[in-house]
Amino acid sequence: MKLLLPDKSLLKKTGEVDYHEWNYKFPVKYVQLYRFKKIIELLDKKKYNTLLEAGIGSGIFLPELSKHCEHLYGCDVHNNMDNIYALCQAYGVKSCNLSSQSIDNTNFPDEKFDLIVAVSVLEFVPDIQKAINEIKRILKKDGFFITICPMESRILDFILKFYTRKPPKEESGNSRQKVSNLLEQNFVIEKKGYMLPIIGKFFPVYTHYKLKKN
Repeated sequence: MKLLLPDKSLLKKTGEVDYHEWNYKFPVKYVQLYRFKKIIELLDKKKYNTLLEAGIGSGIFLPELSKHCEHLYGCDVHNNMDNIYALCQAYGVKSCNLSSQSIDNTNFPDEKFDLIVAVSVLEFVPDIQKAINEIKRILKKDGFFITICPMESRILDFILKFYTRKPPKEESGNSRQKVSNLLEQNFVIEKKGYMLPIIGKFFPVYTHYKLKKN
């Protein structure tokens, strides 16, 4: 699968947990790129009308997502949208609407989106249940929520600590213990899988979901 990854010179760090540079750094880039490729795989070669990426960070995934929808939206808590609009313009993304707001409290109307995507986002939201409620509010009845989330594991913790130079719980607290249960309690699972499929079921690193409203 060929993934459109922007030139890193066009990306700007937007906060302490924006590690976009990892996507270009060996060997951690293979873990990073796995997440994006898994999301694209879960799109099932379908083009959506309205697509929201929650937690866009530096905007690294937007040019690729734009190929899979008619109208692209993105939101994040930072205020670096001018640089991301410039990035989108550089890659010919014509229909893109960006806003500085958190996924747990947006100003989007009810049932706005056919698809909502979140890549390693929910573990950083203070109240995951509140974010899930908001996602369900703005997702169409027949829409999908596709996400990939890091789990609490010694393997992943070792990788994260090596690159961030701090314990993972310092950034995400205990949210990695909660996110899967909350997702499965609040949505209907269309697809679920693990990084390192067989081993990952018992020692999860990343878990991905394609979900529908229940």
